[in-house]
Amino acid sequence: MLRFENVCKSYGSRTVLHERTGRFAPGAYALRGPNGIGKSTLLRVLAGVDEADGGDIVIDGQSLLAQPAAAKARLSYAPDECPVYPFVTGRELLAFVAWAKRCAVPDDVMDIVGRFGLARHLDTRCGAMSLGTQKKLMLAAAWIGDPAVLLLDEPSNGLDADARAVLVALLAARRETSVVFMSTHDRAFADAVGAAVVEFEALAQR
Repeated sequence: MLRFENVCKSYGSRTVLHERTGRFAPGAYALRGPNGIGKSTLLRVLAGVDEADGGDIVIDGQSLLAQPAAAKARLSYAPDECPVYPFVTGRELLAFVAWAKRCAVPDDVMDIVGRFGLARHLDTRCGAMSLGTQKKLMLAAAWIGDPAVLLLDEPSNGLDADARAVLVALLAARRETSVVFMSTHDRAFADAVGAAVVEFEALAQR
């Protein structure tokens, strides 16, 4: 479901990713490595937020380079820091993600909204939300469109214990049908999800 080969990314003269390769079937995977090694960059590149300088990325059979719209429709991405517009309400953010995925906000996502305790925040502007509430909103939005690949950067950061338990249950259930590929320093969280550890340095070209 997720395949990338010889992916490279540089910013100016600084090379962050050099020929990184990985192939992942449905399941949960915890990407590990020191801070600054390139984990967040890899997730942004795989999500199509940043364009790769070279290599190939395939999402559920769709090439991100050749068919970017089709590939992005099959993935979701939740960054560590939520890039939300401050004047957009929670309800408007969910509607925008659904529009981008060419679908309606499904009932199961509204169920996740309820489980995260977000219902009372849906008509609040994102700029007035706490960082934890913004994070939960972005995570709920990641379920829109029934993605084959979920790319999550430090998903447990900033979550209270109840929200963390909800997220563990959601990801553990999702690993049967999708690729959950996440960067995390939270070993207990990864273990609770049942994620296999993937060392960043192991993603070199073979």
